[in-house]
Amino acid sequence: MTNATAKPDTSGMRKPKREYIGILYCLPYVVVFLFGMIIPMFYALYLSFFKQSLLGGTTFAGFDNFIRAFKDEALWGGFKNVLIYAAIQIPMNLILSLVAALILDSQRIRHIAVPRILLFLPYAVPGVIAALMWGYIYGDKYGLFGQIAGMLDVTAPNMLSKQLMLFAIANICTWCFLGYNMLIYILH
Repeated sequence: MTNATAKPDTSGMRKPKREYIGILYCLPYVVVFLFGMIIPMFYALYLSFFKQSLLGGTTFAGFDNFIRAFKDEALWGGFKNVLIYAAIQIPMNLILSLVAALILDSQRIRHIAVPRILLFLPYAVPGVIAALMWGYIYGDKYGLFGQIAGMLDVTAPNMLSKQLMLFAIANICTWCFLGYNMLIYILH
């Protein structure tokens, strides 16, 4: 007795390769990443081995550019500033984001959408607009700090000075990314 509903043997036929479709979807990203990041990075590395002068043109310098850079105090000062910034910014942003997420998740706040939008809104502000806005706020003469200090008859701190610039930048980044990090905490 034969089974009339048996499926025919298709072992000799080729099935379409569906796993290649994913590669096609990733191809535009890979091309942009290659030409926008990888190739320029290797080209910059290549250029770092040459010295360009007005009269002599371009000459091969070898590792002289790297040796000169590592002897420069400005490079080590920049590394120090990055470490100070990271030591301030990363814990402060993560802790404040966690506190904001816990407050919003506590279900004691009415109309929860409004605080969520207000906390997330700075992330949606373009960087150029945020820089202009905070430049005005930090202004020691005509900005918000300067006007408040003028009303109180005190001298406003120059937040854009060399001593306070790192803290001003950390404050701006906290303002910008607090809502985004809060959202990450809430969604996980």
